[in-house]
Amino acid sequence: MQRFQLGIYWIEHRKGTVNWQRAWIDSRGVKQRASLGTADFERAKVNLAEWYVANATIKNQLPEDVPIGTLLTRYMARHGSLISSKDVAKRCSDLWKEFWGDRTVADLTVDAQEEFAAWLRARKYSDGYVRRILGVGQAALNRAWKRQEIVKVPWVDLPPISEPYPHTAKPEQLVAFLNAIPEDSHLWIYCMIRLGSGCRGDAALDLQPFQIDWDAGLIRLNPAGRQQTKKYRPVVPLTDMLSRALKGVDVAFYVNWHGKRIASIKKTWANVRVAAGLPEWFTPKVLRHTVATELRRRGVPDWEVSGQIGHKKAGTSEIYAKFDPDYLGAARSALDAWMIELAPRVPRLGSLWGQSSSRIGGRYKDRTCDPFHVKEVLYR
Repeated sequence: MQRFQLGIYWIEHRKGTVNWQRAWIDSRGVKQRASLGTADFERAKVNLAEWYVANATIKNQLPEDVPIGTLLTRYMARHGSLISSKDVAKRCSDLWKEFWGDRTVADLTVDAQEEFAAWLRARKYSDGYVRRILGVGQAALNRAWKRQEIVKVPWVDLPPISEPYPHTAKPEQLVAFLNAIPEDSHLWIYCMIRLGSGCRGDAALDLQPFQIDWDAGLIRLNPAGRQQTKKYRPVVPLTDMLSRALKGVDVAFYVNWHGKRIASIKKTWANVRVAAGLPEWFTPKVLRHTVATELRRRGVPDWEVSGQIGHKKAGTSEIYAKFDPDYLGAARSALDAWMIELAPRVPRLGSLWGQSSSRIGGRYKDRTCDPFHVKEVLYR
């Protein structure tokens, strides 16, 4: 009979099942089993080894005794797989494992780290992405040290923060992209959320109806129970455009496919970008940068722009500011004014205002430098 064991865990077949099982004796002396998800014995051994590395108890290990790959595996299993950017974190983790192989934490010298960074740049990764990759390894090491799995870890030197994303969309590019979105595509509501709030992509994908306060006219981009991260999700005003786009939609997630949450819009975005004849730099992040640029172009104060896009965290004195009727009022008006200007050239956007969309756009076109009159136009 085939046999393979790691620590207190071994592989066995359970009568009546096809897949191999991970078996062990628990603290009560009772045998427990869990499927390894494969009928192939060699694959089952790999699955058990991966599970063991990710879950076995590690305590106060020396750097020379711990493979770098082990810490990355444990980090992804216990933390990285739970974060919103888990796909990126997994890719970064895989690159660490590819370069370092079976080398240990003790091998993470300054020279070796510089070789790793050079190896990444040779693959044409940007400085910003190299920093992101190194940051995942740094997080894995620090997490292991914090939990006393390893007695010490080396400092991982991150490259300087790169220059901000340099691209913004011109009006004709944004119009071309929005008009190229298929009628039944989830990408439309995704774009409306991002253009109407200035939020990041993951916040748009996460948005659910309970986060909209219709009475107060607010969007709580950070849902109750979710811990804020350095990518702060603020409470922002619900613009007239976004209110019209979301009103009456009864779904679990606004950005969905047949009711199911969308994990990524990258493939759909790429297809629409090509159909619209736009350059490769026209990626989802261009929406957020364009929103911020447009707000400043329209004279919205810097502090309001920062509050709208989440660069400014609310302090204690500002917790109740969002209930002020004029909360981020200049940003709200400017975003609606912008959408009204685009409406005559984007039929689907214009339809949000019904048959009067062209008239509204026409009546407003001479006030492009004065966004604060938009309410007068909308509700006249």
